[in-house]
Amino acid sequence: MIPISNSIHVNDLAKAIAGELEEYSETITQKTKESVDEVANGVKREIDSHISFQNRTGKYKKAMALKTVRETKKSKIKVWHVKAPHYRLTHLLEYGHAKRGGGRVQEFPHIKYGEKYAKEQLPKRIKEKVENEN
Repeated sequence: MIPISNSIHVNDLAKAIAGELEEYSETITQKTKESVDEVANGVKREIDSHISFQNRTGKYKKAMALKTVRETKKSKIKVWHVKAPHYRLTHLLEYGHAKRGGGRVQEFPHIKYGEKYAKEQLPKRIKEKVENEN
């Protein structure tokens, strides 16, 4: 931020404005990345808390992980996933499946709660951090 006591020559005004906008952009980007990290960890906790099926060995729950897929200067992408070989169970547990002799197996929704949490919390967290930036 440029102190008010400093004077800027008209020729340097564009540079000063560009510098301030760049600084603001970097701050907002950093706050957004922090929010992504916080919400991603919250998603993992939310999904873990909604696992209601009998998990005899605990391997499915242990196979859940967060991974930073890509991070650039202006963006960050984190993905929640289930590691191999347990990822094959995810869809079957979430939505149920047909039995061989007819009928259906009970569904155990757990991922939809994490998705709902992320959709609600990420915009809120970013907005809070940006508003409380100063």
